[in-house]
Amino acid sequence: MTATTTAADVAGFFADAAGPVDRGEDDVRTGLRHLGALDLVAPPGSGAAHAVTLVERIAGECLSSAFATWAQRMTFEYLTRAGHPDEALTDRVRRVGVVGATAMAPALRDLAGLEPVPVVAVPAPDGGLVLDGPIRWASNLFDGAVVVLPVRLGDDEGDRAVVRITTDDPGVHRAPSPGLLALNGTGSTSVHLDGVRVPPQAVLSRDLRGFVGRIRPTFLLVQSAFCSGLARRSAAESLAGATGVAAPLGPDARAVAARAADVHDRLHTLAADPAAARPADLLRLRLDAAGVATDATRVESAVRGGAGYVAGSDVARRLREGAFLPVQAPTEGHLRWELSRSS
Repeated sequence: MTATTTAADVAGFFADAAGPVDRGEDDVRTGLRHLGALDLVAPPGSGAAHAVTLVERIAGECLSSAFATWAQRMTFEYLTRAGHPDEALTDRVRRVGVVGATAMAPALRDLAGLEPVPVVAVPAPDGGLVLDGPIRWASNLFDGAVVVLPVRLGDDEGDRAVVRITTDDPGVHRAPSPGLLALNGTGSTSVHLDGVRVPPQAVLSRDLRGFVGRIRPTFLLVQSAFCSGLARRSAAESLAGATGVAAPLGPDARAVAARAADVHDRLHTLAADPAAARPADLLRLRLDAAGVATDATRVESAVRGGAGYVAGSDVARRLREGAFLPVQAPTEGHLRWELSRSS
């Protein structure tokens, strides 16, 4: 945050935005542009600690907007780590003059040995690449968005690279956005690439393992932040509502609030020095953060009773948002698999 923009200001804006975004009356670009106008996505000199604080605060009001902010911040992170950075484009992403989309989840699966990167690249005469294949799922895929993704050169054992394209490039075919349980305002869908040309300057790295190693701490920490923000909000609502006929649910509310507080504390400790964080600690934090968020939304729903079952209520929205977290890449299964191998 900045001296002139308080946490309450951010929370108030996204509290007002949550309903329209959830109902499909608006989408996350409005909130992203608001953050860009205030230079809050990635203020000069800011690191993971700023991103974590910002995204956690937004998620307490609107998970869709927090998720989109994570994608925007990560696109900025990718562009700053390019072998030949495009400073003008990077600044436009920082200021949200252009929306950023991260399609890097396949890189994590590839490096974990789970599945090869699905987009195949072949060399172009100009030194760039030509891409074919699927982006099975990504968000912030609005018109003109910059998309960063991994590609595979040749067969399964071939080299990997990281490239950027835009949703407007010839050969980029976006599928219609499907109806989701929540997060419908996030521009989420699949894409098929058919002969998409990537000029040499849009190849960010030809060392996928090294590139992912540099961005992975921030990637997982800011994902954990939107889980933590949702968990803390639902836990606080559960504690406040566990009175009267709901009083017997007080122990459940206190237990989930304690877990949410633990995740919050670990998150900010690791964000203070991401480079020092052990990979297993980051994976465990991300897994725990998603788990406590889904549990907290369930407890909140039980505490509120029938009032929370109304489709348009904040309680129901948070319950639906929480259901997304186990399937958000890296999924719960992926996280558990990697942790089993690291212990």
